[in-house]
Amino acid sequence: MDWKYQLNRLFEEFSKEELLNALAANPEEVSRLIQIIESPPEKTAWRAAWIIDHFNQQYPELISPYLPELLRILKETAYNGARRSLLKIMISHPNMHSEDGELLDRCFHWTCSPSVPIAVRAHAMQYIHELLPVYPELKNEFQICLESAVHDESKGVKGKAGKLLEKLNKRE
Repeated sequence: MDWKYQLNRLFEEFSKEELLNALAANPEEVSRLIQIIESPPEKTAWRAAWIIDHFNQQYPELISPYLPELLRILKETAYNGARRSLLKIMISHPNMHSEDGELLDRCFHWTCSPSVPIAVRAHAMQYIHELLPVYPELKNEFQICLESAVHDESKGVKGKAGKLLEKLNKRE
C-alpha cells in the first residue's frame, strides 16, 4: 500500500475509516506508517501519527509492540502534529508512563512554553498528571507550572491547567 499517497489524499480521496480498515486488515503495515512519521513533509508525518493514534484507540494491543519506537520518535520529532498524536498514544498506555524521564522533562518544557501549540501543551500536562502517583515529589513543580499556564492567553491551555489544578487540590 502506498501510505504516503493515501495520507496526502486523506479527506480528498480517502477517509480516515478507509485507512483504518486497511490498517486493521494488514496490521503489519503499522511499521511502514511509523517510518513516515519520521520523514518530511510534516503534514504527511502528522497524518501518519494521527492514523496510528486512531488505530491505537481501536487496537491498543496491536500498537503495544511499537511503543518503544513511538516513544523514541516522540522525543526526537520537531513536528508538533506528530507530538500531539504520539503523546495521546503514550497516555493511553499506562505501562509506558514511568519508562522515560527524558519524556517527562520534555513534557514539563512543553507545558510551560507558550510557543508550543495548545494541543501539545494539553497532552503534556495530562502525561505529567498521570505520572504523579508514581512520582509524588513532582506535584509542587507541576502545580507551579499549571498556575503559570492558567494565565495563558489560550482558552484551551487555561481550561486544561485549571481542571488539573482542581484535581491536584482535591488530592490534598
